[in-house]
Amino acid sequence: MMRTLRVMLNYLLAMAVVVLLWAGVSWLLEVSRGREILPTPWVTFAAAVDNIGTLASAFGTSALRFLIALVVAFLLGLPLGLAVGFESKLDRYLSPLIYLLYPMPPVALLLFLYLAFGLGEVVRLVVVVMALFFQVVVAAQGAAKYIVPSHVTAVRSAGATRWQIYRHVVLPATLPSVLTAARVSVGLGITMLYIAETKLGVLLGPGAGLGRFIEYYTFRGDISLAGVVGLALLGLLFYVVLELGERVLCRWKFVGARGGT
Repeated sequence: MMRTLRVMLNYLLAMAVVVLLWAGVSWLLEVSRGREILPTPWVTFAAAVDNIGTLASAFGTSALRFLIALVVAFLLGLPLGLAVGFESKLDRYLSPLIYLLYPMPPVALLLFLYLAFGLGEVVRLVVVVMALFFQVVVAAQGAAKYIVPSHVTAVRSAGATRWQIYRHVVLPATLPSVLTAARVSVGLGITMLYIAETKLGVLLGPGAGLGRFIEYYTFRGDISLAGVVGLALLGLLFYVVLELGERVLCRWKFVGARGGT
């Protein structure tokens, strides 16, 4: 309980520092340029309150999209990454393909994604899933590739099946690395979500995601910036959720560790 309170206080302190820096930069820009360039935190907050219904709708839409994309990326990427990393033959033949496709930005394939999935909701999800999928695959593959052989031998000697080896050795050994990679990739995922909601949602209203909200109010800096803050909070939300998930699913990692329970 005390640790949870400390973490919450740390986040609140970080937010206070960001607000102070934001206010300072806004004031400096206004003084140097003679006009308001960056709306102040209180002006942005007031704009958010005035448009709270639309902003909340956009936040909920984006949160649901990101959640679905994250779940799909894990369901598809985790088994593939574990199998490729743990099975030497799959590693030999599939790793070059993964490393070739991994750096390819999904936005570069937008034309082909349009043609394949149309302009509906599916294509927006696909863009985000593609970005997160390879993060999960590469993290799982790298972790599974370097599992201590004696651990596998010990379980095999006890008569474990291949499924049991994956269940009791491979998954526990790799899950912390995969969840850490997922946390790191939240920023990339939020960026891809923004791109998907702006480039693939030009005909939609401002409630169709935070990206669309920001673009819709491009010429209202205070309202648009409220959407940017919403994206930052969305990223923070999923980062915290993944961190909590790691602490629940990988409790052994934090026993006796610095900052652990």
